Amino acid sequence: MNQPDIYRPKSSLILAGVGFVLVSIFVWASFYQGGTSTEITSTLVAAFVVTCLYLLFIKPKITFEEGGVIISNPIEKITIGWADVIEIQARWAMAISTEKFVAIAWAAPAPTLHSSRNIRSAEIVGLGIDLDGSIRLADSPRSDSGAATYMARTALKRFQSKPEVLSLPTHRKHDFRVASMAAIFLSAAITVNILGH
Repeated sequence: MNQPDIYRPKSSLILAGVGFVLVSIFVWASFYQGGTSTEITSTLVAAFVVTCLYLLFIKPKITFEEGGVIISNPIEKITIGWADVIEIQARWAMAISTEKFVAIAWAAPAPTLHSSRNIRSAEIVGLGIDLDGSIRLADSPRSDSGAATYMARTALKRFQSKPEVLSLPTHRKHDFRVASMAAIFLSAAITVNILGH
């Protein structure tokens, strides 16, 4: 069995890293200037922010396996077997359609309107698009949605060429554990702040 390919934009990791640094400075400043109540509140607020950063920027990823794809979103995990895929497309984000549902990947958003609209012909080599044809910005290999969509289509073709590989069972399940932790941290911070005054 091959190692799974994991897609997570580097920009998400950079944003999370910047957020962690800012949270660290916030906590340091509160310990430098505040009292016990302020320090506890600041620590709980920092824990809330770090948990949110994890949910939004680190947890979302796409794992490409031989038998299917696993899409990890902030509060859900979606497993799609390649045999159940009807369509793979990129509009607002990479989306995979099955008979049961359409799965949107948070880790592969399409570019914003402010992104460059220039797509060079070298970018579409091997994507099956004529040089005179049109391509949406969301399909550009320079975009997260385009890169992930290309990886998904390539993995699907690989699966179709290997009839001995079994397709993963398709299902989706919600996971509120990290979001619940964030809510607990925020509630605790509000409670400590109220009781400390």
